[in-house]
Amino acid sequence: MSEATVIKKLCSNNGSMRYDDLVEGSLYSYDLVDTSCLDNSDLFLIDQSRGEKWVIAKTHVRLCKARNCSGCVNLHLCKKFLFGDCPFGRGRKPCWFGHDLMSPHNAQILGSHKLGSLDRTELCILLMQNDTSFLPPVCHSYNNGAGQYGRCEEAEGCRRLHICERYLRGDCACPRAHDFFEPHPFRTLQDRGVPLDLMASMKDVYSNIEAMRSRARGRLPPSHSTGPGGSSHVGGNRLPEATRDKTEICLYFVKGSCKHGDRCFKAHSALPYRWEVRDGQTWAALADNETIEEHYCNPANSYSKGVEPVCFDTMTRSLRRVRRLSTVSSVLQPTFILTTQWAWYWEDEHGDWIQYATAAGGHNSASISSEDLEQKYQEDPNAVVEFTAGSQTYELSLQDMIQTNKRYGTKKLVRRRPVFVSAADAQAIKTSKKAPNSRSNFKALPAHWDKALTPETGYKRVPVQNSTAEYKEILALFSSTMRGFDIVSLDRIQNKALWEVYQWQKDLMKKNNGGRNVAEKQLFHGTDSKHIDAICHNNFDWRICGTHGTAYGKGSYFARDAKYSHSYTTDSGTRCMFVCRILVGDYTQGNSSYLRPPSKDGGDTVFFDSCVNDVYNPSVFVVFEKHQVYPEYLIQYSEHYHTTAGATAYYAQTSRAASRPVPTQRPAAAPRPAPAPRPAPSAYSSYSTSSQSAYSSYSSPSANSSTSKSDSDSLCVIS
Repeated sequence: MSEATVIKKLCSNNGSMRYDDLVEGSLYSYDLVDTSCLDNSDLFLIDQSRGEKWVIAKTHVRLCKARNCSGCVNLHLCKKFLFGDCPFGRGRKPCWFGHDLMSPHNAQILGSHKLGSLDRTELCILLMQNDTSFLPPVCHSYNNGAGQYGRCEEAEGCRRLHICERYLRGDCACPRAHDFFEPHPFRTLQDRGVPLDLMASMKDVYSNIEAMRSRARGRLPPSHSTGPGGSSHVGGNRLPEATRDKTEICLYFVKGSCKHGDRCFKAHSALPYRWEVRDGQTWAALADNETIEEHYCNPANSYSKGVEPVCFDTMTRSLRRVRRLSTVSSVLQPTFILTTQWAWYWEDEHGDWIQYATAAGGHNSASISSEDLEQKYQEDPNAVVEFTAGSQTYELSLQDMIQTNKRYGTKKLVRRRPVFVSAADAQAIKTSKKAPNSRSNFKALPAHWDKALTPETGYKRVPVQNSTAEYKEILALFSSTMRGFDIVSLDRIQNKALWEVYQWQKDLMKKNNGGRNVAEKQLFHGTDSKHIDAICHNNFDWRICGTHGTAYGKGSYFARDAKYSHSYTTDSGTRCMFVCRILVGDYTQGNSSYLRPPSKDGGDTVFFDSCVNDVYNPSVFVVFEKHQVYPEYLIQYSEHYHTTAGATAYYAQTSRAASRPVPTQRPAAAPRPAPAPRPAPSAYSSYSTSSQSAYSSYSSPSANSSTSKSDSDSLCVIS
């Protein structure tokens, strides 16, 4: 096995391999490793700092940082392109840096360094662990000193990586970050452009960087300065305890240990809750903590059981005040373990407590879940939330905890109680070991998803039963403009990767919006059945569309009304339509020349999020960034057998008439059959792979696909 082949093998395994795996693995192939080639210190590092013998790939190749370089020994490649997606390559202005891996210059450089056989991902792995411009360095100040941020004065604003150095060299049980998906490391890497599909490689890459750094310096980094059990000491003296009243339980201490030690301004408890009673000027823990919690978690209980019960309505025990401390709500910190999950209930006429979004007791399921209510409660505890259940509409006052029927005025009590976690449950959660590549805690999956059917990669179509509130909600949305059609099946699309990217985009847009929530809508998109798999796998991608002009911009089109998307389905007996969750954000009037939403202020930094056909009454939305879309449901439907030919013609015509005024009177016309499916535009013929050609029906519609005699109408296409 040549040096080039060994490098490729190492890079395909996150940049390093155990020496025995590399050598012994080749015994079963015809290409044996020439171990003498591993002595080339310019290409390989033999490392034993992790307790085993490892081989790490090295290179002197770097990226050229000059925009207009006439010739050098570095690669002329865009870093964002190597990461997988360069946003500048698809706009009006081309990217300053190269996107051609095998350009004459790059091919010569790669070949001379025995890297010519590497693909883009393998080359990216190699450069990440050798070229310091790719990844943020580990913060050494964070790894020294006491407190949550060690000696790092920049704290959350630090642009270096807050990750434990000892963890990178092997096993470690200290309280510092041991997970690249914890908030600070994850955000720092995302800010540097590291995509989600490379996050699982970060542990190996940074371990390789740490090994090469230690070898170059000829010594190991300094060890932590924390005492046993996570207690921090400076100069042998115990740090003073914080004096402020502690009203929240520290997530880090619940997880294992707190870096602040006694200086932490949050309460330290082995459980995510603690019941306390007022004792003079201080608060004292109650001995029957877990028992009280178990009783409190049952919404039917107003008192705990025992000799001295706690009154949950007044939060008193006899004449003394009682309080409950807990960890932060799970909707605020979905990345942490042992946060508090809150459930919301309402009391029916029989005195039974019904959790929201369930159909217990024969009641119609509410259109809002406990998770939704908790999110709104955290945003504004004084808000009034409107929702539906069956045919009734209700208002819920979060301040008064009263639910009111808007039609009849009847009122019901509401209670917010935590989901019970026993001491045994908490211990099991803390000691459970997740796989290094696990990402299950990045963003909490929707509460109504079937977690057991959610794959780590790819997607799963989960049938939605027609008796559930989830089904009825989509049915109502669909049927409001689709009279004469029946839903044959409704599938929920559970794609973990797409959902996490969508949530990340939502957080980013919220951050750019000054912390305010961004507008989010459920919109329709009609397609052919042969394109379903590509959409569910890869989402909608407007970049694969042709070059013809479109009415409101070259993006992915979505409709408010199902009838508009209906004509973009294929009449093969059963038609297909997606219900998508769209982050429309701030929108503006579209234009056929737009490759992205226009600027808000005329500059080059602040842009609208999407475009529409009518700012005052939008029914067509154009999205240019696929991360703003999540294909949530797939509807398969057919025409009702009672539907007349006239009804069929009505939908065929009205769905293509894009938001134009309807005359008050018009002569009756003979029914026309629905138009035949349109052939895919020739602009897509250059895309050979199935995943690319699949987009031909749902990318931006062509301006040449006329649907009316009016020139303006021919551009108003809704898919």
